[in-house]
Amino acid sequence: MTSLDAVRPPAGRLPDPQVLALLVELDRHTTSIGQAARALDLAQPNASRMLRTFERESGIPLLNRSPRGTTLTPQGQALAAWAAEIMTGYDHLLSGMAALRREVGARVRVSASMTIAEHLLPRWLERFRAAHPNADVGMSIGNTTAVCATVREGSCDIGLIESAEVPEDLTARLIGTDSLVIVATPAIAAQWAGPEVVSATALAARPLVVREEGSGTRGVIDAALAAAGGVQVAAAFPSNAAVKVAALAGLAPAAISRLAVESELRTGSLVEIPVADDVRLDRQLHALWAKGHRLRGAAADFLALIHEE
Repeated sequence: MTSLDAVRPPAGRLPDPQVLALLVELDRHTTSIGQAARALDLAQPNASRMLRTFERESGIPLLNRSPRGTTLTPQGQALAAWAAEIMTGYDHLLSGMAALRREVGARVRVSASMTIAEHLLPRWLERFRAAHPNADVGMSIGNTTAVCATVREGSCDIGLIESAEVPEDLTARLIGTDSLVIVATPAIAAQWAGPEVVSATALAARPLVVREEGSGTRGVIDAALAAAGGVQVAAAFPSNAAVKVAALAGLAPAAISRLAVESELRTGSLVEIPVADDVRLDRQLHALWAKGHRLRGAAADFLALIHEE
């Protein structure tokens, strides 16, 4: 017979962890079953009944009861010392189970506008998956208007947009900045005559390749040229890639995120046309989520990662 067999209750039933926790609590700093029960959020009658049952089934006297309080017998003290080790392991088990439950069930649904999806989101997703290899990440892509609609519908946890304005009915957090540039092939850029920088009026007089209505990129150029008569549209496309191809083909100058043409600007296949200071082409990048909703779990971790960058 092993030492475990000697103290195992009948029918091989292992001690109730709550009984072990009561013993540990009594051994630490209480002289009352009521105090120990309250520390463990148990009702005192239930705690007393559990201890009496364990004494009867194990055959081990645990408690000395007197008008001055309740203390552990020497046997009870020995069991409490062993129980403390078991409860420490039990705490580790519960913590591990909670972590695994969060990780296996971790899910974050992200909806991103085109510029962020093409040029920033891949890096963020790579870092997030490295930290949460078992997390389930869902992703959708659309223009800013579509992303905001997705957040409102509850189809995603976090929306990521680049826009000059933030919807008032959604919670927003600034996560970065971006700016548009006016780019063209060197041949077309050379056709711009006059001062070193192009005014809003001169820019509005020239047809441009732009993004579609509803995109954050389109919203910025529309706002920048509104006072000068608005944008003349040479062509509108639903992606930065298409806008860039049109510009490279020489269709017209393009209004596009600097992130989308960094490589072409470096190689010189496209050149930036400088604009006057009153042509505001900068914009902020925001994370959005439902008003009154607090991000938790994987969604909160994902937002923290973005904010960290």
